[in-house]
Amino acid sequence: MLRHYIKTSIRGIKFHPFYSIVSIFGLSVGLASCLLIFSFWSYEKSYDKFHSHSDQIYRVSELKSLENEVISASASTYSRVGEKIRNDFAGAEAVLRIHPLAQNTSIQFEETIFQQDGILGVENGFFDFFDFEFIAGSASNWKNTPQSVILTESLALKLFGKTDPVGKPIIINGAYGAYGADGYEEFKNYTVAGIIQDIPGNTHLEFSALISLNLYNNPDQEFSNWGNSLYTYVKLPKNGNQADLDEALGQIATETFPDSGLQFYSLGLEDIHLKSSLLNEFKSNGSEQALYLLAALAVLILVIAGCNYVNFATARAIQRHKEIGLRKIFWARKYQLFEQLFTEAIFVNLIATVLAFLLIALVNPFLFSLTNIDLLHEMIFNLGIGYQLAIIAAAVLFSGLYPAWLVSKSSYQSLSSKSQSQLKIQRPIVVFQFAISIFVIGFTLLISAQLRFMQESNAGLELEKTLVLNGPSVENSEFDLGQRLGSFQSSLKTDSRIKGVSAANFIPGKLISGNAEGYVRRLSVPEEEANNYSFTQIDEDFIPEFKLEILAGRGFNNASSGQETVIINEEASKLLGFESPEDAIGQRIHYRRNSTPEIIGVIKNFHQFSLREAYQPIIFEKGKQPDSYLYLKFNSSSETALLSDLKASWEQAFPGNPFNYFYLDEFYNQQYQQDQNFFQVFQIFSGLAILVASLGFFGLTFFLATTKVKEIGIRKTLGAEFKDVVAILGKGTVPSLLIAGLISIPCIYFLGNSWLQDYAFRIAIGWWVLLLPLILFGLLTLFIIQIQALRSYRANPIDALQEGGNGTLSR
Repeated sequence: MLRHYIKTSIRGIKFHPFYSIVSIFGLSVGLASCLLIFSFWSYEKSYDKFHSHSDQIYRVSELKSLENEVISASASTYSRVGEKIRNDFAGAEAVLRIHPLAQNTSIQFEETIFQQDGILGVENGFFDFFDFEFIAGSASNWKNTPQSVILTESLALKLFGKTDPVGKPIIINGAYGAYGADGYEEFKNYTVAGIIQDIPGNTHLEFSALISLNLYNNPDQEFSNWGNSLYTYVKLPKNGNQADLDEALGQIATETFPDSGLQFYSLGLEDIHLKSSLLNEFKSNGSEQALYLLAALAVLILVIAGCNYVNFATARAIQRHKEIGLRKIFWARKYQLFEQLFTEAIFVNLIATVLAFLLIALVNPFLFSLTNIDLLHEMIFNLGIGYQLAIIAAAVLFSGLYPAWLVSKSSYQSLSSKSQSQLKIQRPIVVFQFAISIFVIGFTLLISAQLRFMQESNAGLELEKTLVLNGPSVENSEFDLGQRLGSFQSSLKTDSRIKGVSAANFIPGKLISGNAEGYVRRLSVPEEEANNYSFTQIDEDFIPEFKLEILAGRGFNNASSGQETVIINEEASKLLGFESPEDAIGQRIHYRRNSTPEIIGVIKNFHQFSLREAYQPIIFEKGKQPDSYLYLKFNSSSETALLSDLKASWEQAFPGNPFNYFYLDEFYNQQYQQDQNFFQVFQIFSGLAILVASLGFFGLTFFLATTKVKEIGIRKTLGAEFKDVVAILGKGTVPSLLIAGLISIPCIYFLGNSWLQDYAFRIAIGWWVLLLPLILFGLLTLFIIQIQALRSYRANPIDALQEGGNGTLSR
């Protein structure tokens, strides 16, 4: 019997190719979309779960409030938070603090030297929290070796080649140091204590090397000078309670940081990637909201494809009323008809499943380029066969049950007269498909508008045609690094290819390392009302070169020096309590230890980070010689030759220092890459949803044309024109579109506003975002109706009126 059912399924595909191709294509696209997106879901949900104690580990983050309004939220916090938890909270099994190194850190082994980002200073309990596999060495070796470092496999290969690195001495410039009798002494010499595998992508951490912070005899005293730059992790016992930890954090905020506006809260390690998007994250995290949006879209694509199959299967059943009637005459029972039609649905879904896997294999390289995730590998090895079978089974049940039930319970007479009632059943399905299509068009337009707004908005400083050189970090006993840097800058200013040169200790698009923790305030303001500010050093050319607008006062000049004068931005002026920028000029503030500099200028806010983030309050000092970054405004026509000459001049001026450069606009725009990638992925699946829905509507008009072929033939013989045929086939479409619009437009508005809350600077949802999707999809449906109407209109009315055949337009 099964063999017979399969033969009839193949025969049905052969004799009804249009319905079959649309159904199989739609189901394959729906299945592929579901499998791909739920593979992505599986990957995103797997973050940090490979650590054996992941369910016991929590990260402490901080909120800063002013007048009951949160003004900043940071993933890092103060060292005293971890110290108090370790000493006073009995419910903590262990505490770990991590400190990221600032910019301009270079690493050297013998003659090999290069700049290296991603170096972390960590306490010795790091590997008690996180499970990263050792290739060589061990955690105990690392703990017991003074000034030791752990390298990732790729960094070890880059630095040592195939040489065994364990036990080898290396130099790290620009890392840690301490003040002694002879002033500041930098810790440069380290020993490689182990090599670990490169960290996987599904962790919120990002690093290339780990330095043990057993460098200091009194770490708590040293760490207290580092501001809120430490990441604090707490491991609770297996029966530990997160609520107890949060209660302890509340007490720490009240007792240790009274009247500071600071609050601390914990977040589970497994939740960080999708539920945390704070300042100072190790890397850009995902969005749980975006993940649910993609998952919903995948399910809707599969539902739309299933609806198409239901429509086409019932339409075919009506056209097969003679076949089904004969089966009933020859004693075919209801369950046998049900088995036959349900087997056909299974057969079609199996073909669609095979095509879905082929589609996944074809698009996987492109999706990998966007997400950096091998979704095919994730689907095969991590999604689980149970989830895959559940998705396929859901498609089979949704698409196969209703047509099989409808036909098996119907008599010959009812089947032969069901075409009009079938249209009534199909109409709500079409409205549903229209609503989904209008929604995804609207949401795609909304995401596109927000991305365009972020990328085209003025960052507040001139980023284009700016070459950035990482400052030198390797000192030389033969010359003074600061003096040599000044001479190098002077020589650059004489080059006609360079329009301007400036220097600073920060870079737009990256966290400013200087942080003033709760002591900066006006002279008349008590210390408990002080707020947090970022501070950095610039030279006198930085503000004019980047065309920063001075709202009040003036910029730095050659006479400005040290910390006697400062310039603040507009946000810092407001936070200090000045009603206008002019009011801040000439005022003095408590700043650093025993320092009360005068505010000489207020500059307009610029976006230090992407438009996801609010403006940061920043204080600028006139650095004696800012050495972290050199900014060169250049003429693009001389770029290649300029780089070659710069490299030669650099190597002559700073022997032993790596020459590293990048373009500021490209670096800054990297912040938007994750948003851009999400938009492209969403755009792809939105397009598929619209395509599948459009094919379904095309199939409906095709079915309508076959049921009205004689009516259209008669009307043509009586003089009906093309517009009359369009009216026949398009009847009910406009009300369906309007109902779909009433459903989808509020969804676009409310869900769109919810999505936009993640952005500090965002667009307002205009009327065009709400109405344009309805208009665009309305034009698409009109086009589909006209195609089918043209086909019906061009058919010979004599053929349509002849009896026999299947009563449809010839294939």
